[in-house]
Amino acid sequence: MTDIKTLWKNQPAEETVTLANIHAKAAQFQRRIFRRNAIEYIASAFVVAVFGWYAWVFPGWMMKTGSVLVILAVLHIVWRLHRQGASRALPDALDLVAFHRRELMRQRQLLRTAWSWYILPTVPGMVLMLLGRWYQAHVPWRTLASDHEVIVLGAIIAALIVAIVWLVQVIGAARLQRKIDELDRLK
Repeated sequence: MTDIKTLWKNQPAEETVTLANIHAKAAQFQRRIFRRNAIEYIASAFVVAVFGWYAWVFPGWMMKTGSVLVILAVLHIVWRLHRQGASRALPDALDLVAFHRRELMRQRQLLRTAWSWYILPTVPGMVLMLLGRWYQAHVPWRTLASDHEVIVLGAIIAALIVAIVWLVQVIGAARLQRKIDELDRLK
C-alpha cells in the first residue's frame, strides 16, 4: 500500500510554460480541429446519401420532405463548420499566444452555439419524418398500435441522441474555457 507521502513525492512536476510548449499545444489543437472537421464532413456525406435514398424510396410526402429537410440541415451544418470552425495555420512565434487564445475562444463559441446551428436545424426534418411514419407509412406486418409504439420509441431514442450531442458540446466548451483560463493566468 502506498502512503500519502510517497504519492506526493511521485506526483508529476508542474509543466513549465514555454513558447515551445504553447506552440506544441496550439499545433496539436489545430490538428484536432482538422480531424474533427474531417470526421464531420465524412459523416455528413454519409447522412446526405442515406437521407437522399430515404427521400427517393420512402412513401408519403411528409417522410420525403423530412428527408430533404435533414439533408438541407446537414449541408447547413457543414457550411457553418467550415466557415466558423476550420483549422488555421500557426502564425509567427510573436503572435502565437494571442493566436492560440483566439482560436480557443473561437472554437468555444462554436460549441456554445451548437444548439442553434448543429442541433436545431435537424429537428424539423426528423419531426416531419416521424409524423410521416405515424400518419402515412405503417409497417404492414405490425398492428397499428405496435407500430405507433415503435415510432414513439424511435422518437425517444432520437431525443436522447440529441441530448447527448448537446451535452458533448457543452462539455467541450467548458474544457476550452479551462484552457483559455490557463492561458490568461500566464499574463
